[in-house]
Amino acid sequence: MNAPGGAMAFHFDLVDLQLFANIVDTQSLTRGAERSHLSAPAASARIKKLEDALCVQLFYRTAQGLAPTSSGQTLLQHARQVLRQIERLDADLRRGSANIRGNIRVFANTLSISEFIPVALERFLIAFPEVNIDLHERTTPDIARAVRQGEADIGILSGDAGVDGLDLLPYRSERLVLITCAGHGLAGEGEVDFSRVLNEDYIGLKEGTALHAFIDRAAAQQGVRLKVRIRVSNFEALCSLVASGIGVGLIPESVARRHAGRLAIEMVRLRDGWALRRLQIAVRSADALSVPARALIEELRAPVAA
Repeated sequence: MNAPGGAMAFHFDLVDLQLFANIVDTQSLTRGAERSHLSAPAASARIKKLEDALCVQLFYRTAQGLAPTSSGQTLLQHARQVLRQIERLDADLRRGSANIRGNIRVFANTLSISEFIPVALERFLIAFPEVNIDLHERTTPDIARAVRQGEADIGILSGDAGVDGLDLLPYRSERLVLITCAGHGLAGEGEVDFSRVLNEDYIGLKEGTALHAFIDRAAAQQGVRLKVRIRVSNFEALCSLVASGIGVGLIPESVARRHAGRLAIEMVRLRDGWALRRLQIAVRSADALSVPARALIEELRAPVAA
């Protein structure tokens, strides 16, 4: 595709270049996609788009796997140079991060605060010793409102309530599951509807937490209230009480798996679509972010180590 003035405009980015290099290194589309944290179909589509933009074939198949064509070899040479330059740029910026000062206000929901944010914040605060984080737990509508009104620099929320006009970036996803004690009547079922939970004694998080408000709204939409026996301040206490047979609970699947290793609790999936919560990062304007805020978002979205 020709740009104004006769210059050639290539529509690909650094992700495409890194993916291309990863496929060359592994001789496999699937393994190269895994290194790039992409699905194989998404990687295939990116390579096809890259070939179309350049009007060349980049790979041919051999007995050992994919190998670059002569055009692919040329692209590989330039791609590696670009990627090395980016690495040097990143290193230079990180060396200068000690001189960056500021304060970032982050509003997030229960799920992201309990599961995803802590490790990223630890890495960020070490890299930026003069930047402070002001972290608050809020519900999704409150987070969206705070970001829109400038009360929060970054919001981490689920759902689409009130997000019109905000810039949104995909973040993580997590499923809420029902947990019961071993031997409970629901423990042997692979999946249940949320309506089955409404008749059970329920153990929840304390009022004021975003997850408490979310689950209470789900019950209210069915015209009932949960039969709450007790509310606690953290997931560990909740799981311990469920294991003792006092009631059931609804918590993120990753939390349940972590505590199932030491407690006699069982996990049951919910059929309800809202149980799968897709988290997004919300900002007023991605282009207007400060340097520390942009770096924090990059840290938050970095792949999680296995």
